[in-house]
Amino acid sequence: MSQSPFLALDGLVKHFGATKALDGADLVLEAGSVHALVGENGAGKSTLIKTLSGLYQPDAGAIRLDGQPISIDGPRSAEALGLRFIHQELNLVPHFDTVDNAWIGRRHPRRGPFIDGRAMRARVAEVAARIAPDLPLDKPAARLTPGQRQMAEIVRALMEPARLVVMDEPTSSLSEGEAERLHDIVRQLSAERCAVLFISHRLDEVVDLCDRYTVLRNGRTVGAGSVSDTSRAGLVAMMSGTEIAGTASGQPSLPLWERVGERGTASVSPDETIAAPAFPHPNPPHKGEGASGQNPVLAADLGFGPAGSHVSFAIRPGEIVGLYGLVGAGRSSLLKTIWGATPGRGLIALDGQVPGPGPAGRIARGMAYVPEDRRREGLANSLSIEQNLSLAHLSDFRALASIPAPSRAKIRAFAQATGARLRLVAAGPDRSPATLSGGNQQKLLFGRWLGRPIRVLLVDEPTRGVDVGAKGEIHGEMRRIAADGAAVLMATSDIEELLALSTRVLVLHAGRLVAELDGPSLTRAAVVAAAFGHAPDEQMPPSERSA
Repeated sequence: MSQSPFLALDGLVKHFGATKALDGADLVLEAGSVHALVGENGAGKSTLIKTLSGLYQPDAGAIRLDGQPISIDGPRSAEALGLRFIHQELNLVPHFDTVDNAWIGRRHPRRGPFIDGRAMRARVAEVAARIAPDLPLDKPAARLTPGQRQMAEIVRALMEPARLVVMDEPTSSLSEGEAERLHDIVRQLSAERCAVLFISHRLDEVVDLCDRYTVLRNGRTVGAGSVSDTSRAGLVAMMSGTEIAGTASGQPSLPLWERVGERGTASVSPDETIAAPAFPHPNPPHKGEGASGQNPVLAADLGFGPAGSHVSFAIRPGEIVGLYGLVGAGRSSLLKTIWGATPGRGLIALDGQVPGPGPAGRIARGMAYVPEDRRREGLANSLSIEQNLSLAHLSDFRALASIPAPSRAKIRAFAQATGARLRLVAAGPDRSPATLSGGNQQKLLFGRWLGRPIRVLLVDEPTRGVDVGAKGEIHGEMRRIAADGAAVLMATSDIEELLALSTRVLVLHAGRLVAELDGPSLTRAAVVAAAFGHAPDEQMPPSERSA
């Protein structure tokens, strides 16, 4: 590695009104380094990246490239400097296919006076072959899965040579195999002397892949060094500012709208504990307790998505059943069909009864749903935080039974109680969900279902793009919902999360249920093998075994 950094950020400060998103952030990047940028949601990571990309201008501080001060006055300026960015919130044009999205903002190849579409496609195919050989090139982005959209963004970023590639949660929507393929590309970029700034809440991934790290907390750099000189626990301690302790039942709750100083973030006093680590229980404490002898809460014998896709399973009270499969296996499509948002073929029963049509019929029977894509499918950013919390059951907030209009006082009281339970941190109940960090947005999606009994919880990627503290809190909430007698069906691409939370695991391959794993058979190797279509017959559900 070179003796002097090729890129350095010194004392960056960025205000948004009275809130300091960055308050003296430093970052030093060496050519060829894979550098982790870590911190809890709201620590300032996204603001730092957007400042480096030219989307924001810093209020103070300096950026130096090859030792010389520079000003990045917009995305084109950053692009000209060889800086490439893959943001956490994807920004593909929905009706453009992968090829057209990859060429946005670039000079198109031409054949005489005409754009050379064949050359465009060939270049995109060349880049995609390195990281996503199965990525559809001719399908509109709106029809791609979240994981495929993530890969399309990465392809777009790697269309031209780069000095720095910034990846913000690039594996949050990828299966384990796809993530490992991306890791190989990161290592290849490093070998080519391209620096990679890697932002991830998956600390095992950080430790395995990165050689340097920088930790942000409350907009400030609080730690930096060699990854080999620290540990996962050490990184968590720096991020949180305190040792992690288990979440006790008597743990004090933070006020929902507490502001501290000018930061607009909640404080934790020295005698408070923070959330438990992301995976505190390798074997769920409720595993198998009382479930086997009870009638199913949710039963499905269902065709969904493309022809040939089919599942048959049942979930009993208190179970958290994991749903795993490679991207494109049908996890999200299955959940949306059970939820009633997309048509299916077959039967769904809740507590032995067929629910009414559509999501409204499911909600009436006690079903709740947390989608994978919180920005496009979960949150209504035109409404306030408290309005978002009340959306699932507005009729419960009527001032009088005879008056259909909801009572704002009742909505505010529910929002305060729910926010305290989930430790939701926001500047105020009337603010837009877009002002929240990713972890608090995810808590908001869970919170909207807590005002009434839940019989079935469907949750797709429960902790995608969520920091270690919020992850532990969300896991705790899912366990509480199951302990109260609900059936939980959880789709996740995070295999550690899958093994930590699941009573049983259902594995999909190409739209079919190919394995049902529990007890001693529930291992990482068995899950991965089944996801790639290599499950032995004894692991397959009886309805799916060959005669």
